Amino acid sequence: LIQLPEGSFLMGSKGSSPYQEERPQHKVSLQGFAMGKYEVTFDEYDRFASSTGRELPKDNGWGRGNHPVINVSYDDALEYTKWLTEQTGHQYQLPTEREWEYAAVAGTDTTFWWGQEVGQNKANCANCGSQWDGKQPAPVGSFGANAFGLHDTIGNVMEWTMTCLHPSYQGSPATGQNWGGGTCSKRMVRSGSFQTYDKDLRTTKRNNYSPKTR
Repeated sequence: LIQLPEGSFLMGSKGSSPYQEERPQHKVSLQGFAMGKYEVTFDEYDRFASSTGRELPKDNGWGRGNHPVINVSYDDALEYTKWLTEQTGHQYQLPTEREWEYAAVAGTDTTFWWGQEVGQNKANCANCGSQWDGKQPAPVGSFGANAFGLHDTIGNVMEWTMTCLHPSYQGSPATGQNWGGGTCSKRMVRSGSFQTYDKDLRTTKRNNYSPKTR
């Protein structure tokens, strides 16, 4: 885990953006919190699954170990955080959507935390110039970290947040770790994946899925 400082940032896309679900851009202030340095790996998740008698998620033949865990539903991820809390005595939870974006942008205001262009070999996506592009997830930490020291906040695998669906940021509060309410039959998902093209990899990009989706 990496401890992130309290702070404020502009969440969402600017007024000229065509992405209505990412508007209006608004200032959000958060308390400090900790975030995993890497995506949760198969090694970490498999220990939980074995301990609790849950079925091991399939790796699609791409490898387990330090590869990011895939084929996990929101409900699975939530139970993992509860188990971690019980095992360690420390409070674990999925990040909220605003915590996720604050962590991903790491003080920047560009399309990607490293700049405006996707460049070459800075992440794993459909056209990021890596050896894994469009084929499979890369082992965690295969690319450089952002200014907060976090890896793979862009591409590789999609990441669940605990926040329920709000179709836009209209009415979003300026403070608080999570924007409550919303349509909880859908949960917000962030990051994009190894199959996502750069146009949909911006740090402000929002996705949502049923909690049962793996």
